[in-house]
Amino acid sequence: MLKTVKHRSFLVRGAALALTLACLTGCGDDDEPTPTPIPDAGTNTDAGTDAGTDPIPDAGTGPLDSDIAVVRFNEDGTHDTTFGAGGITHVDFGTGRDGTRDSLWDVKVDGSDRIVLFGNKRADGTRADTDRVVARLTAAGALDTTFGSGETPNGFSTLNLANLNDGMRYGLIQPDGKIMASGYTSMPTGVGAQAANRIVLQRLNDDGKSDETFGWKGVVTSAPFQAQSETNPEWGMAEAYAAGLQSNGSYVTTGYGRSASTGTVDLVSFRYTSTGELDPTWGTGGSVVLDLAGDNDRGRNLVVLNDDRVCHVGSGTLGAQNIQALILMQTPDGQPDTTFAPEGYKTYGFDRPDQAFFGVAKSPDGNWVAAAGYRAGGNQNDDAVLAIIPTGGTGEEVFKATPISTTENDRFWSVTFDSSNRIYAAGFVTEGGDNRMVVARFTTDGNLDPSFGTGGIATLNVVTAQTEETARGVAVQSDGKVVIAGPIEKR
Repeated sequence: MLKTVKHRSFLVRGAALALTLACLTGCGDDDEPTPTPIPDAGTNTDAGTDAGTDPIPDAGTGPLDSDIAVVRFNEDGTHDTTFGAGGITHVDFGTGRDGTRDSLWDVKVDGSDRIVLFGNKRADGTRADTDRVVARLTAAGALDTTFGSGETPNGFSTLNLANLNDGMRYGLIQPDGKIMASGYTSMPTGVGAQAANRIVLQRLNDDGKSDETFGWKGVVTSAPFQAQSETNPEWGMAEAYAAGLQSNGSYVTTGYGRSASTGTVDLVSFRYTSTGELDPTWGTGGSVVLDLAGDNDRGRNLVVLNDDRVCHVGSGTLGAQNIQALILMQTPDGQPDTTFAPEGYKTYGFDRPDQAFFGVAKSPDGNWVAAAGYRAGGNQNDDAVLAIIPTGGTGEEVFKATPISTTENDRFWSVTFDSSNRIYAAGFVTEGGDNRMVVARFTTDGNLDPSFGTGGIATLNVVTAQTEETARGVAVQSDGKVVIAGPIEKR
C-alpha cells in the first residue's frame, strides 16, 4: 500500500549544522530483524530505530582489522592473475579499532574501466566514529593516484561530517564521470538529545574532489520527515541506500524510514534535482512511502531503466516470520507502474521466513532487470536467490533459489550484466566454516552458464580459515573481465 505522508523539506547547508569542509560524514542505525546470523558478519552496534540485530556484513565487529580485497576473473571464469599483485589488490581504507573495520558496499567501473569502491572506515586518530570512503583503482588494479580529496591525491576520497558515524551505501558513476554516493547519517535534531537518520548524498568530480555545484560543497543532508510542528517536535527518519540518475539529471533514492519517531519502517523514496534540491513533484507530495501490511518494509537498491522508470528492490513484511523479497516498479514521476503489477510491486517467496533482494541491475539494451539476494531462516542453510524481469521486448519472468552449496550457507549481495546480457551475481559461499568469494554467471532464462568457471560458478578464497570474506560488489570491464570486491579479515 502506498501511503501519503506529510513532510517538510529540510536541506542542511553550511552553518545549519556548523559543518566544515574537513568534517563531512555520517551514519545512523540499521537494525533489522534477520533471524539467521550469517558467518561473514558482525552485529551492527548503531543505536536502533528498528527492533532486532543487523547481521549484514557492512563491517566486522571482532577485534581484528580488515581490508578490502579486489579480484578479477577472465571472461571464462578463471582467476586473472595479471590483475593487481598475483590476481588480487588489497586496499586498506584505514586502521580498524574497537571492533570497527573497513567495509565495502559497492563496486563500479567507469568509462575508462577504472574501478571505484564505495565503503566506510574507522576515523583517524582518537575519534570513535566512521568516515565515508570512495577509492579508485586503475583498470589493472593499482591505486589511482590521480584521484583523491586531499591536496596530494592518493587514490582515496574521504568524507567526515561533523565527527558523526557515516553510513555509506551504494554508488553510481554518471556518463560525465561524476560520482554519486548515497547513504545516511544520524544527526541531532536540535530537540534535546534527540537524533534522527538523514539522507546523505555526496557528489564527486572525476578527480575525487567535491563537486561544489551540488548541495553544499558537494554534500546534501536531507530530513524529509522533519518535525511537523513546534507542539510535535519528534522527528521521523529516512535513509538512502541507493540513488539512481534519471535522464533530466535528477536523482531518485530508495531506502526506508518513517514519519514517526518510533515504530516500524516503510520503503521510502525521494527525488532530488541535479543541484540537490528536494523535488516536490515526485510521487505524492514529494515522496513515495510503501507499507505492505503495517510492518517493516525496506528499499535496498534501485536502478533507473532506459525509459526513466525506476525499479526498487528490497524486502517487505507480510506477517510474522514472513519477510519476502520485494520489487517495486515506478513510472518516471514516481507513480506505481501498473504494467508491472496492479499496485506496482510484487513480493517473492522462496520458502523461508526471511528473504530479500540487495542487488539490482539492468541490461545494456534495457530489456532485462536482474535482482539478487538471499533466503534465510527456518533452521536451514542460507541460499542465494535470483529474479529476472523482462522490461522491454519479450521474455519470461524468472525467480528462483540458486544455492551455490546444498549443505552450507551462501548469499548473493550484488548483480550486473555484461554487453551480451549475461548476468553475474556475486556474494559468498561457506565451505567447511571458511567463507569464499563467489560469482556466478546466468543466462536470461535463469540457468547457470556452464562456459563460465565450473558449471557457471567461480570461487576464490583470499584468506583461508576466516568468516568475513564476501563479494559485496561485481562489475564487468569493457573487455569482459569480471571484477568483484569485498571485505576480508586482515592477517
